[in-house]
Amino acid sequence: MTILAALLTLALTAQAEPQDKPRVPDDSVELTVTGCLKGRAFTTIPPQEADVQRGPNVGQRTFRLAGKKDVMDEVKKLDRRLVEVVGIVKRSSLDDKGVKVGGVSISGGPPVQRSGSGVPTGTENVAVMDVSSIRQRAASCTPQ
Repeated sequence: MTILAALLTLALTAQAEPQDKPRVPDDSVELTVTGCLKGRAFTTIPPQEADVQRGPNVGQRTFRLAGKKDVMDEVKKLDRRLVEVVGIVKRSSLDDKGVKVGGVSISGGPPVQRSGSGVPTGTENVAVMDVSSIRQRAASCTPQ
């Protein structure tokens, strides 16, 4: 009977503890950034003084968002809004110099050319962010 009580207590304790965040791979970095959402394209804005940003400063750049179905459904709902995104990006995607392989630097190609709207046309090499959460900051894409 004592063993059953101990197992029950252990099971309840395990359920009460929050789940650990997924481990960030060594070749990636977790970011918390603010920007404008247009479809699955997310363009960061320079951080405001009050903004909390986690990870390296990525400046103004565009990411293609990917994630689980429930998160991507939220991305669709927040189209053309100012949002805060938490996600994982490969470090090599953030490095404008490319990736070093065996002492040789391999560049990601020519600089990204944007269409007149400022959003990648789909033919450029755009970094992918694996989104874990997204929340709305404003109803429009103009920073406040």
